[in-house]
Amino acid sequence: MKTPLSLIFTILLLFSCTDNFNIENPDVKQFVMQLKNGTYNQYVYTEDGSKLWTIMPEFSKNDIPKLLQLAGDTTLVSPCDHFPTNPISSIPPYRTKINNEGEGIMIGEYLLWCVESIINKGKFISLTPLLVKIVNEQPMFLTAKEVLMVREYYVTWWEKYGKNETYEVYPLTGKGYYWR
Repeated sequence: MKTPLSLIFTILLLFSCTDNFNIENPDVKQFVMQLKNGTYNQYVYTEDGSKLWTIMPEFSKNDIPKLLQLAGDTTLVSPCDHFPTNPISSIPPYRTKINNEGEGIMIGEYLLWCVESIINKGKFISLTPLLVKIVNEQPMFLTAKEVLMVREYYVTWWEKYGKNETYEVYPLTGKGYYWR
């Protein structure tokens, strides 16, 4: 009798410790925490159980304010294999040795990319969640300070257009920054 009870207790304990995530009604703060600690695990699988790609949560217009608030975080997270990215891209979705920061995905930049996917009705705006500016006809990745400046463009856009679902005007129009 002791063995079945301990087995049931162990199973209940394991289920209570898992980080349940509702992909259809995502909690933005929980999503960011899972990205930062490497536990986001919503994947598309093959028939034999192999991982194909990570699934983007079904964010809505209502999630934009929280995404913009949390986009002030310029932490680089690595490894990047648990971030939802554009599944048709073969380009690495992370920064590589930028300004001696190492490689990784910048949380704030990534969350702005998530906002873009909401604006574009769930479609990816680009192949990678990386912002660039053109310098001497070459694309250059943004610094953390520049990502925070771009975040302010999105916040201003949200207040002026986004709240009213006026998505014909985009946050980066005429700003000189582009999604790679």
